[in-house]
Parts: sequence; C-alpha cells; structure tokens
Amino acid sequence: MKQTLLGLDIGANTIKGVRLAKSFRGLRLLDHFEITVPAGLEDEISDAPLTKAQIKALSTLLAEGKIMKGDLVTLAVPGDLVSTREITLPFTDLKKIDQILPFETEGELPFDIETASIDYMVLQRPKKDTAQHNTTLLVSAMPNTTLKAYLDLLRPIGIDPAWIGTNALSLFTFSTYFLDLDANGNTDILLIDMGAKRTTLCHTQRGQVHWVRTLSLGGDLITERLAERLGLSWDEAEKKKSEIYLGIDHPTDEKNIIALEAVESAVTQIVTEIEKSRQMLSPSHEERPSEIEPPYGKTERPSFYLCGGSSRLKGLKNHLSAILKMDAVHIKTQKGSRIGNIQGIEKFDPESISEVYPVAFGLALQDSEGPPINFRQGEFVFGKESIARRQRFVSLGLILLLLLGLMGGDLYLHYQKKEAQYQSIKTTLRQTFVQIFPNIRNVVNEVEQTRTAIKERRETGQFFGINESSPLTALKEISEAIPDNIKIDVFNLVIDSGTVRIQAQTDSFESVDRIRSGLLTGKQFQQVEVSDAKAAANQKNVRFRIKMTLLGKEHLGKKRTS
Repeated sequence: MKQTLLGLDIGANTIKGVRLAKSFRGLRLLDHFEITVPAGLEDEISDAPLTKAQIKALSTLLAEGKIMKGDLVTLAVPGDLVSTREITLPFTDLKKIDQILPFETEGELPFDIETASIDYMVLQRPKKDTAQHNTTLLVSAMPNTTLKAYLDLLRPIGIDPAWIGTNALSLFTFSTYFLDLDANGNTDILLIDMGAKRTTLCHTQRGQVHWVRTLSLGGDLITERLAERLGLSWDEAEKKKSEIYLGIDHPTDEKNIIALEAVESAVTQIVTEIEKSRQMLSPSHEERPSEIEPPYGKTERPSFYLCGGSSRLKGLKNHLSAILKMDAVHIKTQKGSRIGNIQGIEKFDPESISEVYPVAFGLALQDSEGPPINFRQGEFVFGKESIARRQRFVSLGLILLLLLGLMGGDLYLHYQKKEAQYQSIKTTLRQTFVQIFPNIRNVVNEVEQTRTAIKERRETGQFFGINESSPLTALKEISEAIPDNIKIDVFNLVIDSGTVRIQAQTDSFESVDRIRSGLLTGKQFQQVEVSDAKAAANQKNVRFRIKMTLLGKEHLGKKRTS
C-alpha cells in the first residue's frame, strides 16, 4: 500500500518540508520546499508553541499545495518544549517497563507526570552473553497543555500531524540514511543542527543514540553580536554575517576585525555549551558497561556532522573541528548507500540537503509506526475521532450481533419446543396406529397407511352390507320380494352401478309374472323389466331375464357377479 509521508521542519525563520512516497517498491522523493517565516508579526501569547508568523507561513504552504490532503504529516517539537532524561531500569521486559516507567520518571521531570504525554526509546540492552539485566532508556515527556496548544494552533489551518517527535531523534534517523554509522566499530558522531534560535545535539555511538540535548543558542546570537558591536540593524547584521569567513587569516580592517571578533565570541559561547554537554553526558568508561564504552582515545577521533541554517556561516565547520578536536563528516547520496536507493535523490543538491533539510528528511524517513518517540498517544492519538467512530460502529455491530444471537436462540428454542411437540404427537400417532391396526408390521407413514386401511375397510363394509346400498342389501330385498311358494333357479346375478340383472328359470310363465310383481313391491327397486321369457328345452320350466334399477345415491363401484 502506497503512503505519502511529509516531514515538516518548523523552524523559527524558515519552514522546510520533504515529501516521500513509500510502497513495496521502495522510497521515492516526490517534493521538497522551503519558505521563509514572515517577520513583523507580534504574538498575542508570548509562550505559545507556534508563533503567528509560523502559522501564516504554514497557511501559505497549504494554499500553494505544498502541504496536501492525504499526506501523513510528521512534525518535530523543539527540544526546549520537551523534558528528556536517560533512565536505567533493572529488567528488559518491555511490558514491565511500560508499567514501571511513569513511577520511575515522576521525580525526574519538572512537571506532573499525570498531566504529560510520555514516550521512550531503548538506548541500550545487555548482550545475551552477559549477566547484566539493565535496560537504558531515553525518556521524553511533554506537558499535555503544551501539546494540546500545539495541535489547537495547527488544526484550524487544516494540519493534523500523524506523528509528533523530537528534532534530535529526527537528526538520528537522517544520519542512519545519509551518514556512515558503523554499528560494529568505534564510530562516535555528534550531530549538530544549528538553527536560528536553537542548537540541537544528538550524540551517536556504534550506530545508536547515546544522548540528546537542545541549547537555546543559535545563529541569531551571532547576528545579535554583530548588530550590537557594529551598530547595525538586524537585516544589515544578517547580510554582514553572510560575508564573514571564520578562517586563519584575520582581516586588517578595524571594522572587519570587530565583526570577526563578534562572530567568534558568539560561536565560542555556543561551542562552550556543546563542550559542557559532551563532558556532562558522555561519562568515562569506568561508569559505563564495557559493551558501550566510549571510543575516545582509541583508533579514531570522534566526528561531528554540522547542519541547519546557521551552518552556512563560512568557515564554521573547520572552526568547530579545530575547537572540538573532532573530524567533520559529510553526507553520502551515491548509489550503493542506503539513501542512494531512494528514487530521485540524485536530483537533490547534497549541499542543500546538509544545510536545510536534515530534520525534514529525518521526519519523512520514519518507519510506518512513526518516530522512535511519538507524543501522539492516549487522548492525543492521531485519528482519535475516526477511532471513536470505528469504536461506535464496532459497538453497534456487537449489539446487532447480540440481538441476532438472541433472536437465533429464541428461534432455536421455539423450534426445539415445536420439534418436541411433533415427536410427542408422532409417538402418540404411532402407538394409536399400532393399537388400531395391529396386523400392519411395516409402519412407514401412519397417515397414508391409515387412509389406505380405511378405504379398504370401507369397501369391505360396502360389500358386506354395512352401508345402505350394498349388494347384500339388494339380495335381501330380492329374496323377500319373491313369493315363498315360487321355485326359482338363478343362473346369473349381476349387481353393477345401481343395476341388478338376473338370469333364472321357474316352473311357469305365471310364476314369472308373480316374481316381477313381487319385485315391484320391493323398496329398493325402481324399474323391473322382464325379457327373453321362453320355455326351456325340457318343456317343464320357463327361462327369463330380469333387469332392475336400484333406488338411492350410493352404489357399489366395483362389479360383482354371483
């Protein structure tokens, strides 16, 4: 997934930005910019973390499309807004560190830890082959009021930074890409970012952060000394500063001598504070575990890297090298180095990178999880509204799932109840069926088998005269209708669909008439027709046929003969 990261270095006099695209293909440089913070704007609140001039410059960048929607913006707050301490804890478990750290830092910070945003990075862990269990941390804390004011000033102009780190650690991230930090050797580099009002220091050893500090001194001190000694305006002093060269050859002109002395006195004051920081924060090897001994006096001299707007002072790098007794290092952008893998970096002027964009590059080169120390945590976490909205949707989803679960449970219980009733009825039906029809052994479908049995019994009942219009009833009527003193031999008797046909013989034609008359008196016969009456072959009997229609609506549906 492609990400566009914008590192935004908000300085006192200029604002610098670097935009990088991150994807599975690697890094690509998209854009870089620098804008001067306008002068002459007075702030209503003197201790605000951002000045009115800085806000105006940021608004201009937004209007010009330099800061775009969709950018994941990373900012760094100045070190003088943050309290930073180095703390050593007697264990290595990060979960335990998270629990214990607030209590350990409470006495080290100049403000209440409960009203501050705190984060840390691991400086040193014990090696696996040692018996030590200490973890050294660089802990930074920022008052919530300051962080809230910082965000409240940015939000109205449309900037909501995804991460907020520190200048010093942004320098370290920059150095891991642009400088040759040897994690296995004795590389000892002091990163110096000299801005207008502040000088940020980050000391690295063996490719790791050793200590950080921010001095409230910068290039403005040089301008101030020049204006004071030479009686110049601020703009004139800034112009004069760009003409001075800190070198071995001193000028002969008195005015230039005074200017050079003014510059040297300001630089000396800054360097003195840098030296104090080194002496205070770089203890001797007896005070450090052997695996992190400082390399002073070993195979190579410590080095320094100078950057920032005030690094443009001519001869400053050589001057610092002589005073600090350290070697100056330079950035690397060639192919084969880590930064050389960034597409488009070859179009960037290395000198411009060194002087202007180190912090901005360091901010843009953060990992996907953000800078090593990030103050946007807890109540200030990035996208808090979106997270709260997602949490509401998740809560509604869980409630909906709960309701669906309850509905499903209710339907299941209802189904189980109906199923139990059905099984009970089915069992009762089976028992009743077996009781009524004990001769049926193979019971498959009680209802259909009951219907079939009832149909068979109804037909049997009709045959045996259970119903009114049965064949037996008709035979009974015929027997009762024929006079008792008349002899009749029946050859054929057919009862079919309400019609009775008889073929028989009797002793005379008179008997045939009496049989017909008797049948006419029967209750079930509507018509009685005699046909084919004739003498039999023996001349003693008379053969005849009789056809009768039965009364009533129900008749046998199946032909029966006898």
